[in-house]
Amino acid sequence: MTQPSRAFAPLDFLQLLSIALIWGVNNILAKIAIDALPPMMMAATRFAIVLVLLAFWLKPPPKGQLPLFFAMLAFIGPLHFAIQSIGLKLATEMPAMIVAMQLWAPASVVFAALLLGERVSGLRWTGVAVAFAGAASMNFDPAVLAQAWPLFLVATASACYGLGTVLVRKLGGGLDPWATQAWIALAAAPSLALGSAVFERGHAQAIAAAHWSVWAFIGFGAVVSSIVANAFMFRLVQRYEVSRTTPYLLLTPVISFALAALVLGDTITWQVLAGAALTMCGVALVALAERRFKALA
Repeated sequence: MTQPSRAFAPLDFLQLLSIALIWGVNNILAKIAIDALPPMMMAATRFAIVLVLLAFWLKPPPKGQLPLFFAMLAFIGPLHFAIQSIGLKLATEMPAMIVAMQLWAPASVVFAALLLGERVSGLRWTGVAVAFAGAASMNFDPAVLAQAWPLFLVATASACYGLGTVLVRKLGGGLDPWATQAWIALAAAPSLALGSAVFERGHAQAIAAAHWSVWAFIGFGAVVSSIVANAFMFRLVQRYEVSRTTPYLLLTPVISFALAALVLGDTITWQVLAGAALTMCGVALVALAERRFKALA
């Protein structure tokens, strides 16, 4: 039996809530920026800022694991953000996309079972099934069904991120968080810029027409969401179980839902709310099942 988990220190709990707030706000700011600029160009700009700020922490990748390391970078960085950015660009309503962004957690359970051979309890499999069923059920809303392609893209991006997190675990505990973020930015910025140059058009016109706030929102995503929130998160997961922090991060879609309605004027129907509630219950089950498994270990 493990020892009972200690209570969150007040500053730690405040940081945990600030992560949910930052990521919840960033979802909406990112949508505004993507609507103003070509999607891969916007993502490339964000990671260029991250790279400039974290370049000092770059160091050689782990020896003997280069293929795995570069696969991890690809799934967490360029693939995840390219697919998600295109999906968000095509989306006309954000609530369903916000729910799809949460699917990385149950997807990581599936990939961990397949790639790492992890034992997955029946409760965790139930959480995975409930989460995916909740996301799928939103398609009963005609407005969501009309966005089936963007929803598929955002869900695929979440699956890429979930696979990337499993590859991080497969690489072991020797990864430095700052160096890893710098490497992700190094992988993402040039590849997304190249993708934008090849597949996107109207860069000059979009830049000329973009309001100054668009660049501020991109800066927020780079500095506050990518660097500050991730720094908080790394500190917290070193001190507390992931299964304890995850349920509080379910505040992220709640904040994004509220802002989507207030700022973007999106309509949140009962079908979307029901699907979102089901998905969040599934994610919570995955987290709680992990905690229960560790307690019995």
